[in-house]
Parts: sequence; C-alpha cells; structure tokens
Amino acid sequence: MERKNRQKKGNRWGITLTPILRYSLIFCLMILVIIGIGGAGLSLSRMRAEAKAALTSVHAQTSQRIEESFQLLEALASLPEFYDPTRDPIEKVKKLDQMSPYFGYLMICYVDADITVYSDGSEPASLASREYMQWLFSTGERQITDSFAAGADGVTLNYTVAVPLIDQNGNITGCLFCAIYFDEIVDILRDAASINNSQAVLIGSQGQIMSSTQNLPYGDSYMEELLKTYLFGVTADQLQSQLLAAVPGEYWSFKDGDFRYTLYQRVDNTNWDILCTVSFWDIFIGILPILTWVSVLTILLCGVLMLVLRRYIAKQMKVVDNLVHSVEELEKRIYQDECPQKTDFREILRLTSDGLSDSLTGVVTRTVFLSQAEAQLKKLQPEQVCALCFVDLDNLKHINDNYGHSGGDIALKSVGYILREYEKKYNGVVGRYGGDEFVLLLTDLESEQELREVLEELVMRLHTEVASAGERIPIQCSIGVSIYQPSESLEELIADADESLYFVKQNGKGDFRIHKN
Repeated sequence: MERKNRQKKGNRWGITLTPILRYSLIFCLMILVIIGIGGAGLSLSRMRAEAKAALTSVHAQTSQRIEESFQLLEALASLPEFYDPTRDPIEKVKKLDQMSPYFGYLMICYVDADITVYSDGSEPASLASREYMQWLFSTGERQITDSFAAGADGVTLNYTVAVPLIDQNGNITGCLFCAIYFDEIVDILRDAASINNSQAVLIGSQGQIMSSTQNLPYGDSYMEELLKTYLFGVTADQLQSQLLAAVPGEYWSFKDGDFRYTLYQRVDNTNWDILCTVSFWDIFIGILPILTWVSVLTILLCGVLMLVLRRYIAKQMKVVDNLVHSVEELEKRIYQDECPQKTDFREILRLTSDGLSDSLTGVVTRTVFLSQAEAQLKKLQPEQVCALCFVDLDNLKHINDNYGHSGGDIALKSVGYILREYEKKYNGVVGRYGGDEFVLLLTDLESEQELREVLEELVMRLHTEVASAGERIPIQCSIGVSIYQPSESLEELIADADESLYFVKQNGKGDFRIHKN
C-alpha cells in the first residue's frame, strides 16, 4: 500500500516535508496578502490624517493673512489722519505707499466718500462700479473679494481687503483697501500641501476655481471638475449645497485609477472654500519601503521556522523509530516465540514505554513510571542520594466544583509541568500515579540537606495560581518523601512516601515530610 506522508527507509521511518513546505508557502503568501491589506488599511487611515494636516495648515495660513490685513487696515482707519476728510488725500496716499511693500501688499489705497481712489502721481479714479465698494459704503461692513484682474495692465490678479473709514459721528468718510498678491496665496497652498503630497484648491464665492496646486483651469466651475470624478456617498449637487452653506465636510472619490480623500472648510472672514485632497497611491508608495522590509522579514522568519520544524520533526521521528522498533520486537516475542507463556511482559512494557505518557499532564503513566524507576534504582551508585516524592494535588474536588473540570485539568497540567522540570534537573522520572497523585523519583542529589532544599523550593513552586476563563485558580500540593536504601524495593519506597504523604494531609496540607526509618 502506497503511503504519501510516511515511507520506510531500511529499519527507519521518515516523513516527507513536501506537504509541510507547501502549506508553509501558502502560509507565507497569506501573510504577505495580510501585510498588503494592512498596508492598504494603514494608507486609508493616513489619508485622513494627511488631508487633515494639509487643510489645517492651508486654512490657518490663509485665514491668518486675511485677518492680518483686516487688523492692519482697521488700525489705520482708527487714526484721524485717515478718516478725517479734511486731510489732504495725497498725503494719505504717500503714507500708505510707504507701508505697502513693508507689509507685503501689492498696494494699500485710500478711497474718499465719493468712492474715488487716489494714487500718488496719477489722476483719481472712480470705484463706484465695484460691487464690493457699493456694499461697503451702504452697510459699513468690511469686505474681502474673490481674485480679480486689476492694475494698469488689467490682467494682474489679486485679492482685495477693504474696511470703512468712520468719523467720530459714525459717518462713513471713505475706506482703505489693500491688494494681496495672487501668487502669495498660490505659494501658501503649494507650500502647505507639498509637505505630505496633498493637493489644494481655493474656490471663490461663486464656486469658481481661484487657485489650485493641481493646475486646474482658473475661473472654471469646480463642480464641472467633480462631474469627471466618481463620488462615494455624495453627489456634486449635495456637495455644492454644503459648500454654499459653509459647512465643513469630507468625501471620497475615484478618478484615473486612483482612490482619493478630500476635506474642505470655509476660510475665516471670507466666502472662499479650501479643499485638500490626498491620493491613495501617494500614501501607499510612501509606506511601501516599510511594507517591503516587513515582507522580507516575514519570509526569513518562515524559513527559520521551517528549519526549526524540520529539526523538531527529525527529533520526534527518532522517538517514533524507537516505538516502531519496540512494537516489532513485541510482535516477534508474542507471535514468533515458541513458548509465549514464558514471555517477560515487563520487558515488553519497557520496550514500548517511550510512547506511553499521560495525555493530560505529559508525564509517563503509572505502569511506565514503575518500569523506568526500577531501572533507575538498579543503576544507582552507592554515594548517590535518591528520593521518591509522592505528590498529591490538594482539594482537586473543590477546584472541579468551583471552576469546572477544565479548571481541574489546568491545575493538573500545571503540576505536571513543574514536576517535569525537576525530573530533568535531577536526572529522575515522574509519572501520574492516580487521578490527583504524582510520583517523582530524584536520583542526582548530593545529600539529604540538598534534598530538603529542593523540597522546600518545590513546595513553594507548587503553591501558586493559574488563570482559567478569567479566574485565578489556587493550587497547593502535599508531598510525602522516602529516601532510598539499598535494601529497599520500589514498592516499599512508594509505601513509605505514601505514609509520609498521609501525615502531611492530616496535618494541614501544603507541606512535605520525609519518612523516618
């Protein structure tokens, strides 16, 4: 019969690693997919953070520039030399012209009560046709305009901030206005957005594009641009209504194979809106080096785990090989021996004992312990101190009643784990003798004093708590001990230890007692 996962090689049994390698590769691919999905999720999360950071920066700088302009003009408007109509307009203009370059404005101008603007060296010109001037003189409210062409060439773009001049009687005697360079706002958008590769757009009061880092056409409707984009959860009309209502918000969109996230907000003291957009691919490419390193480390880790697993399987196969060999000898003795009634079943048990362990605690079974302990006693040197410990888990019934049988199983596992540690440390053997009883043979002891120190430490180690289903289970053990004498049999050694254990159980539990001959 063909065997896929096992094959016999002479007198040894091997296992092919092909299925394990296949599943490991699948596992690695799954991990890489998970890393990719995690990277995409991280990118989506960072899109929000980056867009928020860009919007905060652009909004703060733009709003600050507008507010600084208002504060400057209002401070000047409070001075009599500017609001007093009897003062020479040209003198006012000269002072304002000196301030203009210092504060970084295209110009700062004076307008009289007839809405006539004055400049040094040029004829006064009427601004009565300007809508924002009519509104300022009729309401007395300060104004900020969208970008528009002005200047002698009629093509220079700027933004105008204006405040009224009001005398002591509350009459409007004119106004002051300053023109902010169009390029200054462009630079603010570009500098703030370039920090995290986002894009920024400044929209005017009519929904027109005034400035953009995306090279969008100046003066075109931003809603027309949105019609070229697939929006998620919102329509272009709904978005336009929110912008007109000065309600800040967000939206997701898809365009040209790229997933995008946009945040928008009204600029303080204006009718402008700023929109900052972040691209998924820009963010994902930014974290791609980290994802690559994580993927490489994952592949290396999988390779190391494969090597460790291979060595572990090889080690376990030695145990399997011994067990198979023992079974073969067992079959030979039972079925090929001419006198089966003479078969030494203790020897047969010894041959197969490597594979007989308690499935719950991991220690060997009672029968295996007796066989291995007998063999250990025969090999003892006269100078060696050997002790047998009869360990009983106190109050197992109480643990089962209060924490369930699963809690009792956990307690037994914990005891078995600790005893196996001492088995290895002192070249002994440990077995499960009964439901809550363990037997531990220690052979590598130098003196009875060392034995007492070991027992004191063991009692302390076995007095502990383990976690189960969110609860802490208290564990305590009693130990009866007998010291081996060359004339004693294993049965007598166990009986003496059991007698000492009984004494401990009757006198408070949770301690140890060494049997006195």
